[in-house]
Amino acid sequence: MPSAARPKTFAGGAGLVWRWQRILCWIFIVNLVLAHFAVRGLVDRVTPALAHSLASQRLVSGFDLNAIMELSVQPDSPLEAPGPVVFHYSVIFAIFMIFSTGGILATYVFDTKPTTTAFFEACGHHFWRFIRLLVYMALSFIPIGILVAICSPIYNSIDAKSNSPYSAAYFSGAASLIVLLLLIVLRLWFDMAQIIAVADDETRMHRALRRAASLLRHNFGSLLWLYLRISLLAWIFCGLGLYLWVYHLSPFSTTIAFLLTQLVLIFWIATRLWQRASEALWYRQYQAAGVPEPTYSPSPTPAPVPYSTAMN
Repeated sequence: MPSAARPKTFAGGAGLVWRWQRILCWIFIVNLVLAHFAVRGLVDRVTPALAHSLASQRLVSGFDLNAIMELSVQPDSPLEAPGPVVFHYSVIFAIFMIFSTGGILATYVFDTKPTTTAFFEACGHHFWRFIRLLVYMALSFIPIGILVAICSPIYNSIDAKSNSPYSAAYFSGAASLIVLLLLIVLRLWFDMAQIIAVADDETRMHRALRRAASLLRHNFGSLLWLYLRISLLAWIFCGLGLYLWVYHLSPFSTTIAFLLTQLVLIFWIATRLWQRASEALWYRQYQAAGVPEPTYSPSPTPAPVPYSTAMN
């Protein structure tokens, strides 16, 4: 792939997200509506307790972390763990995102204004393919889970036998970085498989995964750096928002706190769309450059030796 085309994918992906910003708006609206219904149960439980409490102003007029902790330790505390309702709405949002990914990627890959009919047609056309990819992805998590399970007793053994208190901590940090890198590579692999399924209308997901693995193997540095740069921006902005919310917002600034958290959420969704748009643009430029897609070529099978020759 020409080196002159690579820098364009980073800024060009952001341009695609901005050009088709309606996608970002609809994802945010759907997430906001589902979150509203998910917390309705918590609101119904908290309202009677706060309506008859003299300390309710600490939460009604602002956000007081100490008041939250005092309320949570009470025997009849309404702040119980999230119930199945929250989980159900999370599953609904996940299914919505899997369904809409086909239309989103088709918009980014072909960079044309889709009609409502064409967008939802692309969503339905790729839905079951992405469900199959999700099953493959779940299976791919099994080796990583085994690795995490192996690291836990090793950490305990190092912590028990080592005289230094830092040996186990160093091992834990190194193992966490390795697992994180594996998760990122796994995510990038399946991202590229989705791009191939949409761009080339690939119907066989195992073949899309093999092609994506081949692309990732031969272009690992550029694809990983493209993915990591956008992820770092997302984490930096999220950390900045958390810092402002904790250290610079008054407990009584509930409206500003709400707007700040929603701004962080919008940016978080936008960075994920930025990654998908950049990956789609990278693949488009890769195809336009005329670079033959790398394939796995099996080694030639040696000719069988005749039995009589082998005996001699």
